[in-house]
Amino acid sequence: MIIDSHVHICQPPHDDSRLSRTNIDGSRVQWSDTRGDAALDRLIEAMDGNGVDKALIMGLEGIVSNEYLGEVVAANPRLTGFAWVEDPKRPEAVGELETAVLDHGLSGLKLHPGLHSFAPSQPEVVPLIRRAAELGVPVLIHCYPWPPGYYQNNLPHHIDSLMKAVPEVTIIVGHMGQVNYHDMLVLARQEGVYAETSWGLTLLAELNGLDYAARFLRRMGMENAVYGSDWFGPNGEMERQLGLIERLDLTRAEKDLILGKNISRALNL
Repeated sequence: MIIDSHVHICQPPHDDSRLSRTNIDGSRVQWSDTRGDAALDRLIEAMDGNGVDKALIMGLEGIVSNEYLGEVVAANPRLTGFAWVEDPKRPEAVGELETAVLDHGLSGLKLHPGLHSFAPSQPEVVPLIRRAAELGVPVLIHCYPWPPGYYQNNLPHHIDSLMKAVPEVTIIVGHMGQVNYHDMLVLARQEGVYAETSWGLTLLAELNGLDYAARFLRRMGMENAVYGSDWFGPNGEMERQLGLIERLDLTRAEKDLILGKNISRALNL
């Protein structure tokens, strides 16, 4: 079974306007993808075309609400939803997560240090992470130097401090830290930490070669890697990731761990 651990969709309207949102600090970001590119039926089409059996959809307020995401996953057993909160630093975020999980049927939490304007090591976010652990839902944290101007917030080493504060939580490190992928050699060895491969594994292989990528994954711990594509329309990463994993000099059992068994175990799918 292949499970994509990191995808996105957009709720209606599905037109040709570019996806955009206003962030916590008032700045605005815009993607190259359009609202139509990121429609649910386009995601299902991409999954079918690439043999992906299940996918974890990340919430992103202003693009897809927790309410809409709850409706989507309730109607489609192939999909699992991760909630979005307005501001992880505010006490109200705990109630937002509870509503998303208990009322809307979502199964995880997505945090984006750049868009949310915080660092995972900040003590203000600990109550939210602790509640996620109590609810039994994993937290995927974006660890990629985007958008510009928030590089420090997106560094994966912050997660080490977060895990010390809430050791019982399950954390999925988005993009393997991308340019900071070496941090995974430390982080992914911790109980409950998983490295999601989108944009990170492809970069690692492009810079160092396939042999290095296979050795890196084994050194990191094959049971701690989970395949993800960050699909947000036809960006090509779903195909690149799957093709790359199949080309790596790994056993079939090791590839199956990355492609679905690890995340299935982590989420009890």
